[in-house]
Amino acid sequence: MILLFDLKLKQSRNWRWRVASRIFILAALALCCIALSVSHTSESNVAGLFPDIEGWTKDGSPEIYYAENLWEYINGAAEVYLSYDFQKVATLTYESGEKRSLTIDVYEHSDPRNAFGIYSQEKPSEGNFLPIGTQAYYDKGILNFFMGSYYVKLMGFYLDAGEKPFLASVAEQVSKELKGEKAFPKTLRCFPEKGMIKNSERFIAEDFLGHSYLHSAFTANYEVDGKKINVFIIEAANQDQSKQMLEKYLNFAKEKGSEVCDKRGFYRFDDPYMSSSGRLNLKQRDNYIWGLFCDNAPKADFYIETIEKNLVSSKLLK
Repeated sequence: MILLFDLKLKQSRNWRWRVASRIFILAALALCCIALSVSHTSESNVAGLFPDIEGWTKDGSPEIYYAENLWEYINGAAEVYLSYDFQKVATLTYESGEKRSLTIDVYEHSDPRNAFGIYSQEKPSEGNFLPIGTQAYYDKGILNFFMGSYYVKLMGFYLDAGEKPFLASVAEQVSKELKGEKAFPKTLRCFPEKGMIKNSERFIAEDFLGHSYLHSAFTANYEVDGKKINVFIIEAANQDQSKQMLEKYLNFAKEKGSEVCDKRGFYRFDDPYMSSSGRLNLKQRDNYIWGLFCDNAPKADFYIETIEKNLVSSKLLK
């Protein structure tokens, strides 16, 4: 009787194990099918981003790289792209004749802020800027632009003297297939116009001023009293986070021996790591922190106050 019960128990356990194994296998197969479906859908979606170009032949189908294998495509540069919340890149090469070739890369990031950020890291301070997408720049053999959450790069080899209009024409075709506004991030509008060095705006994705807790920041360069100064706006997730960031920064400055002048939430002090840049002027309100390095107090006040007014008028501050 005991042996019979033990046999039935073992059979029951074996039956449950077989059922569980089959469920696991079926689930794994289902996931594989879903993954293949997603991959196929992704490839079919991006194919429309690459226009037909008269006199040029597409070299196969678009290749797609994601965060986990981006290094296979751009190797050492991958880390910078990943810091701007890179999602995927679709790339395709065209050929015309024996030597002429054109490669189009369409990088997708999580939002327009990060797309502008990676674009701003690669664009020149002074360049041949064009109104393609939100903004584009041309240099010998290349034309890059950003729009919405996309950063698009065109690179040609052995193109003739008409390469600029050719690249611009192709870039325009690609931009028409992209989704997103032709607009800079809203925060950039809050920088004062007076004294700004044109096209100096940037978005730093992480470790702003060398501090991990300051996260990211929009920056712009200005000419004041014959000196270049850096103005910045930090956008925190909420008011509590911005207060914590400010508190850590002020504590850091005090611990390093800097004397912090506090006047109604407006702070002046020397950054221990960047004292050569001038005196730091800083203000925090709601989820924003903004400031600049400037020894001229009245002019520093002007920029601090103007940014605050612009943040309010843009409805980024209450």
